[in-house]
Amino acid sequence: MNIYVTYGTYEYLTKLKEEHEKEEIMLFSNADGAALYHETSSKTFFKNAKKYELLDNKGTLKDPGFVVLNHIPVEESERAVFEDRFKNRAGKVENEPGCQGIRILRPIRNDPYIVATFWDEEKDFKNWQSSEAYGEAHKNRHTSKGLPKTIFSGKPYLKTYQVE
Repeated sequence: MNIYVTYGTYEYLTKLKEEHEKEEIMLFSNADGAALYHETSSKTFFKNAKKYELLDNKGTLKDPGFVVLNHIPVEESERAVFEDRFKNRAGKVENEPGCQGIRILRPIRNDPYIVATFWDEEKDFKNWQSSEAYGEAHKNRHTSKGLPKTIFSGKPYLKTYQVE
């Protein structure tokens, strides 16, 4: 399964989504712009998109209202270490109230990995951030048991969107 993500203006991506209404795509928007997300086992119709392989997939997405894309830049030589950590992760988030699923996306090119979590609403994500499960999932961050800083090629960053 491949995932394609393309970014642009809300108006342009809305039009593109409408032109390809038979495709299973999601439109994300926030104050900075928009993104289209396309899960497919075939080629995408996007002209310019970032391509990812689906590394891990939990949950069924049923009209989510909010999505969090955690972009994690990883050194090419450290990809196996990063992927092993995520293959053996605690698996807590997909069991949280309001979480519909998680997708861990492996970049084809030298782009950041994306950990995408899909939620019913933004408040569900915020509730998870203040939960014990969040603390448990992130307890080793910045410790000797966590991922070494040397595997990152840059600073991870979050992008949050409403799902249209």
